[in-house]
Amino acid sequence: MLLKDQVVLITGAGNGIGRAYALAFAAAGARVVVNDLGGARDGDGASDAPARTVVQEIVAFGGDAIADFGNVTVPADCARMVEAAVTRWGRLDTIVNNAGVLRDRTFSKLTDEEWDIVVAVHLTGTRNVVRAALPALSRAGGSIINTTSYSGMIGNFGQANYAAAKAGIYGFTRVLAIELQRANITANCIAPIAKTRMTEDIDRIGDDWTPAQIAPVAVFLASPLARKVTGKVLGVAGQRIHLYEVQTNEGVEKAGSELWTAEEIAAKYEDISAFAATVAPAASASGAASPVRDVFALAPKAFRADRAGDLAMRLHFAISDAPGQTLVVKDGKAWVEDGLTGSPDCTMKTDAATIIGIFKQTVDATKAFMKGKITADNLPIVMKFATVFDFSTPRPEAAAPDAATAATAEPAEPAPAQKKWPIGKRYDGGYQFADPAHALAYAHATSDTSPAYHGADPICPPMFHVRLMHGLIFQIATDPELGLDLLRLVHGEHDATFHKVIRPWDLVHTRGELQSVEEKSSGLLVTSRIFGFVDGQLAVSCTTVYFIRGTERKPAAAPTAPSSAPKPPAPPAPDHSLSLAIADDQSLQYAAASLDDNPIHTDTATAAAAGLPGVILQGLCTMAMSGAAVTRALADNDARRVQRIAVRFARPVLNGEALTVQCWSNVTGCSFTTLNAAGQPVLSHATFEVR
Repeated sequence: MLLKDQVVLITGAGNGIGRAYALAFAAAGARVVVNDLGGARDGDGASDAPARTVVQEIVAFGGDAIADFGNVTVPADCARMVEAAVTRWGRLDTIVNNAGVLRDRTFSKLTDEEWDIVVAVHLTGTRNVVRAALPALSRAGGSIINTTSYSGMIGNFGQANYAAAKAGIYGFTRVLAIELQRANITANCIAPIAKTRMTEDIDRIGDDWTPAQIAPVAVFLASPLARKVTGKVLGVAGQRIHLYEVQTNEGVEKAGSELWTAEEIAAKYEDISAFAATVAPAASASGAASPVRDVFALAPKAFRADRAGDLAMRLHFAISDAPGQTLVVKDGKAWVEDGLTGSPDCTMKTDAATIIGIFKQTVDATKAFMKGKITADNLPIVMKFATVFDFSTPRPEAAAPDAATAATAEPAEPAPAQKKWPIGKRYDGGYQFADPAHALAYAHATSDTSPAYHGADPICPPMFHVRLMHGLIFQIATDPELGLDLLRLVHGEHDATFHKVIRPWDLVHTRGELQSVEEKSSGLLVTSRIFGFVDGQLAVSCTTVYFIRGTERKPAAAPTAPSSAPKPPAPPAPDHSLSLAIADDQSLQYAAASLDDNPIHTDTATAAAAGLPGVILQGLCTMAMSGAAVTRALADNDARRVQRIAVRFARPVLNGEALTVQCWSNVTGCSFTTLNAAGQPVLSHATFEVR
């Protein structure tokens, strides 16, 4: 049984939806505390009959339940509900806050008493039960299921008090989902619509919308099937289940520092308030001829089996104005399936003109990505796709395009003008929990053995910030305003200062800013600043530099006579020489721990196509491993003492290599260089500072 031996407390369980919840949970094997004050719809009166009747129903079909008659507006009553569950069964796994009353009236006629009782039962009552239950739920994790409504999420005439309470429950639940994740407690809402005594006088709610249809959603949210579902609002109306979601649109940003004027806001209001339009796919019968199907028919001909190895992937192409297509690679073969079939490894979103142009080589795929004409949710898969499909071979159908195809070709670009870079642009990477399992995995993947990650007051590895900032770094690198060519991008430098330690389950807010773009004859140097905040305090700040190689080949330099200048003196002998062993699967370990799963680090075919002798180790992994080795030598292996690590990435490292870290001590820590077996630096100009 799905909920065998679990214990659930349900408030307002004597009638309607609450009763349906209690019966469904018991049928799924749960043991149930059936709470109901037994009052009327408006909250007047009390009776133990409703709760006792539901308990009798559960016991009659072999279930286990007890009745409770407490008032959710009274904290002591809520404490007794929880105590009853723990005393009887020794645990509490789920609470369902369903108790409610109605006092509907237009706001101009609403009395203080009508406002107060509705807010007290719905919003404060939910708070009271959650607060009483948290210690019991925290013992082994659990689930909180609250009740919001259409009125609270959308609004409804004559329900200002009810809507305010239900909207408050939504916000409360969202915060619980964030704060309780560390305790393995999920928090979600159900927004139900059903014919009950609460809605019996609303004609538009049909008799076929029953409480029984809502109960399976609550059982799902309480079950192991929903352990990763939290902070959500599921609406249920009859046989339809849907998601409520608060969204923000792209909006309009005014350049410079001058404040908006009211007149400017009025002039731009249509753009400020607009959401991106969703274009419905063109109607087309399955298998019917279409330009998109025609070009996808060419895809298997462009497949390079010699580059694929044992690659297996399924790509969805969601095309806004044409039928979707699925491209499958498996067992050394490639084929196309009409429509969006199966479970994709990656979904690409674009329009018909762009995808036709890419396949027929009239649109540059890289530029299309940079301009946002095509997006994807799995960049490593996209890079593998680019490796094993070669559309560059001329074909008759691409040689003389018809008028429709010609329209897909990109117009000739004007002579290059001085590009205006968005220097100072700020980025928000959102919030990420420092999950202790992820932190320990990162330490393992970088051979970091500091005892600071264990014990009564553990911390996260200093370099763990790169996982927390992964999304933000990618956001900057793929900013259409920058238009960087990711296929020519290499990490040049990384300089991280650790202002305070990050502890497991800290909620880290990441932000970034584009600091500079320097145009050189050989390419671009792009420097950004990245920050991580915990509880509003700066925890880590980084400067990271990327180099984007230029596309033009420089003419070979004329031969010159050997220089007679004296060679620079050899550096002094290092104070420490530390050995690093790179495992044969080191880059795979680091990819899983850091989220840096670019296929040149994980896939031999992609690495070979990029001209590499094998998969290469992530530069940040080399940096983290070198930093951990220096910490062992200079800081007694105490990661709390690490204040700064800065490196320049000089050469790639292959899995299985042996490295040596040479350190020269100074007053703040040391300078160091990491060398490969040939004595060549792979990290140079490196600094390590300790507290």
